[in-house]
Amino acid sequence: MHRRLTTLLAAPLLAALAACGTVAAQAAPQPPPSSPVPGQSYWPGQEALMDAGARVGEVAPGRWPAAYAGVVLDVPGGRLLVYRVPTAGMDAAVRALAPAVLVDFVDATYSAANLEEWAAKVRDDQAFWQQRGVTVHSIGTDFGRCVTVGLADPQRDGGKVLARYSKAALCVERGYASDPLTAN
Repeated sequence: MHRRLTTLLAAPLLAALAACGTVAAQAAPQPPPSSPVPGQSYWPGQEALMDAGARVGEVAPGRWPAAYAGVVLDVPGGRLLVYRVPTAGMDAAVRALAPAVLVDFVDATYSAANLEEWAAKVRDDQAFWQQRGVTVHSIGTDFGRCVTVGLADPQRDGGKVLARYSKAALCVERGYASDPLTAN
């Protein structure tokens, strides 16, 4: 009787385990595709944003050089971010350039033209700084805000750099030497 009871209890248990294995095999997740479909954007609306960003980036600097500070695509958010010094009529005109996408405006303090002019002055002074033992690793811009100057030792040299370009908006930060990549 004891042996028969064990067999009776084991049979449903084995059937249940077998059923679980079958269900688990059927419900196994399928791996995602290895890459997006060729010719199709990974993000919905990405092409429209790219086209609108290119159009604004081509037209705005020439039409509003004292106001335009840059354009950024927020692809996941589905919007175009236009950095600009607030200027009458610019927002409506930019929206007309990009009617198929959402456009948000970000207030800027300085135009891209102003920042690039200041950045060019710092770039032109590379030899000047090198002769004085100041290592400038990078020069860039932060949309509408400042020229970023990456120094090897900003604590020691930042004041000197800021004093030389007192009329420019500079953000002095720690910079790092870049190592060029090789094809090997």
